[in-house]
Amino acid sequence: MRLGELIETVIRTRGRQYSEDIMTGWLNEIEGQVIDEVINKAEGYDLEFKSMTYDLDAERELSVPDRFQDVYINYMLSKIDFHNQETERYNNDVVMYNSAYDAFASWFKQNHMPKRGAIFSRF
Repeated sequence: MRLGELIETVIRTRGRQYSEDIMTGWLNEIEGQVIDEVINKAEGYDLEFKSMTYDLDAERELSVPDRFQDVYINYMLSKIDFHNQETERYNNDVVMYNSAYDAFASWFKQNHMPKRGAIFSRF
């Protein structure tokens, strides 16, 4: 999934409540977390997270495969609901995000050898 596709999906789901730049900032949080906590724990990976901007990176491919796109979608929805003070929706989004994140991290761990001494987190 590309950054621009994700932002458009979120806008279609909840409307244009926040700017693309704000949502890209939120996406930077989760993208950096995925790279640090999951991907870089595997042998052969040493990615450096580079912060994204919507104008320059709308076509940039995100790190999590499309089949686990709910990691990004639910994270973004949780940020919207948190800032809108919609507690019940936020709680539901966070549960869905955690489930999607754990499923992705498990899949990644099963399909990649860990680095020597590395510990996959959130398991």
